[in-house]
Amino acid sequence: MVSIITSIKDLITSIFEVIFSVIKSTLDTGYQLLMAFVDFFAGIPKMLQHMVRGSLEAAGGVGAFITSNLVVIAMIALGSYGYLVYRRREGRSVQAGTKKLN
Repeated sequence: MVSIITSIKDLITSIFEVIFSVIKSTLDTGYQLLMAFVDFFAGIPKMLQHMVRGSLEAAGGVGAFITSNLVVIAMIALGSYGYLVYRRREGRSVQAGTKKLN
């Protein structure tokens, strides 16, 4: 008789454990969905910050590239101008093709 009562008690305990497990799983799933929703909207400012930082770094890289190219072009132009001035001071005419520029 004691074993039947113990078995019924275990059966009822198991049924309640299943019910509470289902409820707990449902609540955990709802909580995880809520946290995913909150994390999604909390991640938007982080994404925007990362995007702006990356854009500024890229613009800085492009700016440095353009600046360095301008410096090189300016050096070539100054060197060419200096060479032409030197040639004129020496009394030689500067020619471009068949034309004399002096």
